[in-house]
Amino acid sequence: MHSDSSDLFNQLIPLGRLIFMVNQFKDRLLNDYLSPLDVTPPQFKVLSAIRCENGITPAELRKRLSVDPGALTRMFERLHCKGWITRQPNPLDGRGFLIMLTPEGADLCKRCHELIGQDLHRELTKNLTAVEVAQLEGLLKKVLP
Repeated sequence: MHSDSSDLFNQLIPLGRLIFMVNQFKDRLLNDYLSPLDVTPPQFKVLSAIRCENGITPAELRKRLSVDPGALTRMFERLHCKGWITRQPNPLDGRGFLIMLTPEGADLCKRCHELIGQDLHRELTKNLTAVEVAQLEGLLKKVLP
């Protein structure tokens, strides 16, 4: 009997596969919630990271989101064309710049968060008890470095 490499991966790293599948499920839910606002889950993640920092360098954003530099540059262009982000000179580095939300981008980000609210969390954990949710959160935090 011959098994292909994906079956081998799933046998050797079942936890990694489960985490991947849960992340895909979360992104599908995010897409369902955000599509009426014409925002994709990757765009939402970038906008949220910028919102949390109130201005961030591209290098910091790449590190935080583990995104390929080319992909992030293309994402910046799309978000800039939509009028959601702007580039401002970095006061701490005359050669660099900060990525900031425009007022429209900040408003959109706020609307996205309001739209998602607790619904996403509730949908992700609907088959778990409150104790199981707390256990899962605790275990996942222990996995992180």
